[in-house]
Amino acid sequence: QQNELNSFLWTIKRDPPSYFFGTIHVPYTRVWDFIPENSKKAFQQSHIVYFELDLTDPYTISALTSCQLLPQGENLQDVLPRDIYRRLKRHLEYVKLMMPSWMTPDQRGKGLYADYLFNAIAGNWERKRPVWVMLMVNSLTEVDVKSRGVPVLDLFLAQEAERLRKQTGAVEKVEEQCHPLNGLNFSQV
Repeated sequence: QQNELNSFLWTIKRDPPSYFFGTIHVPYTRVWDFIPENSKKAFQQSHIVYFELDLTDPYTISALTSCQLLPQGENLQDVLPRDIYRRLKRHLEYVKLMMPSWMTPDQRGKGLYADYLFNAIAGNWERKRPVWVMLMVNSLTEVDVKSRGVPVLDLFLAQEAERLRKQTGAVEKVEEQCHPLNGLNFSQV
């Protein structure tokens, strides 16, 4: 039952009320039907919406991309043990080979090509820090590839907020997310 689901919605009792909603970074279509009506209603009634990051801001996307890179002149091959690097390279070759069969007819109908999709996800992988490569590899599954082109929940809500002309903002800067991940040592990754 919709009304029995955990909504991940907290209410801050004030006038007007404020809400805090916990999201997950997955395609919104995977979770939208499970978000209770009270959460959707709170979003609809809100005038101002703040997100973790402003995923509609080109600077945010650019900064996220930049923070994933190793220092200038370094490559992943330089920092990973040789056997792990080889396994990673073989796995990415396999994914690239399989990508056309993983794509949906809908994705093809929207003009997405397997090579483009692979490069959008894994492009420049040899310059990325190990933690970001790990996250990238985790998203290179058939299920995840089939949902490419569908915005993650945060981005979907941000796009909806813009469409509904709500005032938006972000509570974090890219650096606040990047530096802790980039600070993990190799054994932690």
